[in-house]
Amino acid sequence: MVLFSKTDEKLFKIENAAPFKASAKTKKVRKILVYSKASGFKHSSIPTGIKGLRVLGYKTKSYTPTFTLDTEEFTEIGLKKYDAMIFNNTTHVQKAFTEGSQWDAILNFIKNGKGFIGFNSASDGGMTQWQEYTEMIGGCFAGHPWGAGEKWPFFLEDLNHPVNKGFANEEFMFSDEIYQYKGYDRSKIRVLVGLDSLKTDKKGISKTNDYPVSWVRSYDKGRIFCSNLGHNKATWWTSFILQHFLDGIQWALGNIDGPSNSLPQT
Repeated sequence: MVLFSKTDEKLFKIENAAPFKASAKTKKVRKILVYSKASGFKHSSIPTGIKGLRVLGYKTKSYTPTFTLDTEEFTEIGLKKYDAMIFNNTTHVQKAFTEGSQWDAILNFIKNGKGFIGFNSASDGGMTQWQEYTEMIGGCFAGHPWGAGEKWPFFLEDLNHPVNKGFANEEFMFSDEIYQYKGYDRSKIRVLVGLDSLKTDKKGISKTNDYPVSWVRSYDKGRIFCSNLGHNKATWWTSFILQHFLDGIQWALGNIDGPSNSLPQT
């Protein structure tokens, strides 16, 4: 499959920014179902995210993505052929998945040892209709004081985690839209990247200034990687972010080892 195209500017940028190979080799190429339907606010970066996830899979040969805007595959039988699922900017998933059987199929898929990866507004969903989804992913969107048009200060909360190996510096500035969360419990996730809110002129809802940006967690036998990054199109052609995304995907697939227990806030 030829992805590189100078007639598609975004694809051209993504292809050039994406890693040449995965951080870990696998005996077989994993299969991932990528769901990209927004049931609330529709981010203009969704198609760019689709291109980014396609490039990462095919360029590194680490996974084969199947893209969908439909919910039909999200059954116990439909999900059996996949090793993980990705929710790409899927605002208000509780409006798309309305049947208890779908809820059970998705959550049991992860609990039984498969992977879940969420980008940006994948965490804008669940509450209150589907509380278990919010608990699984680690929190629910409660506003974004830090808007997409400015650069914000970030820091690595886990310097040695393999999912963070793509970052050259412990602290960095980057432009994206950053969330604060309700239903968030730090003890249930391992925060990898955080927002240094004290270095901004915005005030959020956390009394301890705890604003996770990327994190991992165990969910019974399964693995979850989530990142708030991905609102801006340019995020998807930023090389160190794509490396972070790919390593997070590989971690969720079980191809990369790394802890998921919670870290105390520094």
